[in-house]
Amino acid sequence: MFRLFDFVFALLGLVFGAPIFVVLTFIGLFDTGSPIFRQERVGRDKRPFTLVKFRTMTVVDEDQGVSGAHKASRVTPLGAKLRAKRMDEFPQLWNIIKGDLSFVGPRPPLREYVERFPDIYKEVLKSRPGVTGLATIRFHKHEDKLLSRC
Repeated sequence: MFRLFDFVFALLGLVFGAPIFVVLTFIGLFDTGSPIFRQERVGRDKRPFTLVKFRTMTVVDEDQGVSGAHKASRVTPLGAKLRAKRMDEFPQLWNIIKGDLSFVGPRPPLREYVERFPDIYKEVLKSRPGVTGLATIRFHKHEDKLLSRC
């Protein structure tokens, strides 16, 4: 039932949001040179998949981790606007259609974290990961302050 809900609303979002997607992709070409960010993440039952988002940071050769205050200087002006409205997540509708993600669930981790903390992720990855989760909703306004301590 939830999978059907996810599929139908993701499909509707992609169809009706297609003009916005095209415009943001085009603008992103000029902003970062590569408008789509792809990264391997781990999904339900430890199945790897490629997460897609709009790129919000400048590209660097070596990048570590998911996020952190040390990356704040790399966020582009367009990227900051996309993040503020969570529009950088829009391409993840494709991940929902493919079945990699749900709209709501735990955020999909990097393989590095799954390997480092297997007991925690054994439980977390029993569920389909989501575009948003409780922590994202609850701590969004405090994210920068929380990450600055890391």
